[in-house]
Amino acid sequence: MSKSIPIFIISLLLLSFMIPTVTAQEESEESGYFDYHTIASLGDSTLGSDPTGYRGPFASLHASDLMGLEYYEGAVGGDRSWTLIEAGRHTEIAENFGEGTLVTMMVGAWDFIDSDYQIVNSDYSFIGNLEENITIILDTLTASDIDVLVWTLPNMSFLPFLTQIFPTEKHEFFTEASILWADRLNIMADSYGESVQVFDLMNASDDLLQNAEARMISSFEVTAPPVMCEKNCIMIDSLHPTSVGQGLLANYMMEAINDKFPSSQGDYPYLSEDDLLSLADFNSTSEQTEEIFIEGDVTQACFDWTEAGYRDMYLTITADGEDISIPSYVGFNTETCKQSTHAMYTGSRVINVVTDISNNLTLNEFFSIWGENFSSTEIMDYELEEGGSLELFIDLVEYEGDWSSISIEGVISIEIIYTSPPSQISEEEGETGDSVPGFSAILVFSSVLVAMFALRRKD
Repeated sequence: MSKSIPIFIISLLLLSFMIPTVTAQEESEESGYFDYHTIASLGDSTLGSDPTGYRGPFASLHASDLMGLEYYEGAVGGDRSWTLIEAGRHTEIAENFGEGTLVTMMVGAWDFIDSDYQIVNSDYSFIGNLEENITIILDTLTASDIDVLVWTLPNMSFLPFLTQIFPTEKHEFFTEASILWADRLNIMADSYGESVQVFDLMNASDDLLQNAEARMISSFEVTAPPVMCEKNCIMIDSLHPTSVGQGLLANYMMEAINDKFPSSQGDYPYLSEDDLLSLADFNSTSEQTEEIFIEGDVTQACFDWTEAGYRDMYLTITADGEDISIPSYVGFNTETCKQSTHAMYTGSRVINVVTDISNNLTLNEFFSIWGENFSSTEIMDYELEEGGSLELFIDLVEYEGDWSSISIEGVISIEIIYTSPPSQISEEEGETGDSVPGFSAILVFSSVLVAMFALRRKD
């Protein structure tokens, strides 16, 4: 009898090993519940990257707090679908996180903005490229057993950045493109089963913009566009929600999470009225921001975003045929003010120029804020030598004026080309160092056409 007991126990142990192991997460999902340890944001500046401190906390960060989860900020302001992929932000999340991670993802706003001229001509072909890129991102995330709550875009015809540029009769094309993308995104999400769900930001933002009751917090109404302000409006500028705007969006997102990724512990909470009020300042009688001017016309202090101009300018710097990278957030986080200077952020050869209307900012001041050398004889660490050249092209035309004060008002493209003396350039470098003024004639010419088209339509 005593010898049979160990054999019986061993048999039970062997049998237990033969039964497939089921994790708590698998049990949860099999029963229709989803339990997480981390939320990771992925996308553009609605979900992350706020060097100003005036647009956060983000909706995804609110969600992680309400759900009691860790938070990873993978979203970067200005990301296009392709820049996100090139930077490997999706693979970084896939490699470092896995099962039990919920990615909140909004990508495509900048793809739309970059394609604005196509859109107003009812050409929506760019959506095909966007779909391909989003598929790459979703395939990578879901392969690591990561769940995704992917946001549709808001109705882009309500985005002040676009409505300020194009006349009213062109706005309907942005609505059509937004609806087309939302439909496409829903079809894509369905192909991934329960792992990918859609947060209908389009309807949520329409509700906030068109329904005053949706903007009420206690007895206060949050102001909707076209009015923009720092604290008590939905939007702080022509592109970004305010802190209270993010809070309102967070509650719409929590509703979507409770519906699409329910927890075994019951519904997650929402931000309370007191929480939302803390993100605004309805007791303030004024939202004016003090302007401090330093060293002439260079604004390195705060200014009112609502009175600022905002536009894209393409800047390329090459030295012997090699591109010189311009880092993101040039001009932000100065010692005087963390809100703004004249360069909001930089991307792939694009600077988003934000200017105070009382300043006439120059290209020289951009380099001053960047902390790099710039003159007719020097660009960064490259000094003009005998036999070499330093050329400047503005909107495809070689500049021959005063290099000490180069206006950027209305400028669309700038290319600065430094070339070493022939004796210092190898044969191989010489072959690859040729540059076409305008860095990309097609790109810049298209941009010039866009600007001219917009100006004509405004007139």
